Amino acid sequence: MQLMVLFSLNPDTAQTALTEELREAEFEAVRGFYMEGLMRQVWLRSDGSGAFAIVESDSAETAVEKLGSLPMVRAGVLEAPVVVPMSPYWGFAPRSK
Repeated sequence: MQLMVLFSLNPDTAQTALTEELREAEFEAVRGFYMEGLMRQVWLRSDGSGAFAIVESDSAETAVEKLGSLPMVRAGVLEAPVVVPMSPYWGFAPRSK
């Protein structure tokens, strides 16, 4: 199952400078999720307010659990991720005549 996941900065902690340790822990965790096949794509939001990812998981619940373990989520820098299950776009399918 593919999911879109939105990560948003917590407005209460958005102005707090990140420590190098927290930043590196986040990078390492995301790399690990990528290597596991959980995260397929990761994109930063151009306005600096967070990121989004395309994720593949057996269930939305499993994705929520795993992504909630990210260091920046646990530290409160990022809000709990918003996970949205996706379905294929059917507009490209052949049309019946």
